[in-house]
Amino acid sequence: MGNMAATKAQNTKAGRKNYGKNYGRGRNGEERAAAALRRAGYSVSISPGSAGFSDIVAKKNGKIRRIQVKTISSRRFLTKEAAEKRIRGKPFNVRIPAGGECWVYDADGRRYVIRGR
Repeated sequence: MGNMAATKAQNTKAGRKNYGKNYGRGRNGEERAAAALRRAGYSVSISPGSAGFSDIVAKKNGKIRRIQVKTISSRRFLTKEAAEKRIRGKPFNVRIPAGGECWVYDADGRRYVIRGR
């Protein structure tokens, strides 16, 4: 792994096998969210890395939306509350700032929009 410290997942055989797949799943979710926003008339910018809260910044009529996208392919959520409980707890611990949004895609492709408190 070079000079960088290995993540907890990379220290296991299964984690090393999956390494990189999560990035692809996440990027796919970001592209889906961006496409939905573009269809709604937003100008969309996708973050090139994972610095800061926002994966996507969308603008329309002077309004700016900052969105974190989570793609959880191992779970099916039947309610928005279940999706919110999952992302706010371990291992995600997402903290949504006031005015921010988190879009959660589940294994069936359902989207749940959770807003900052």
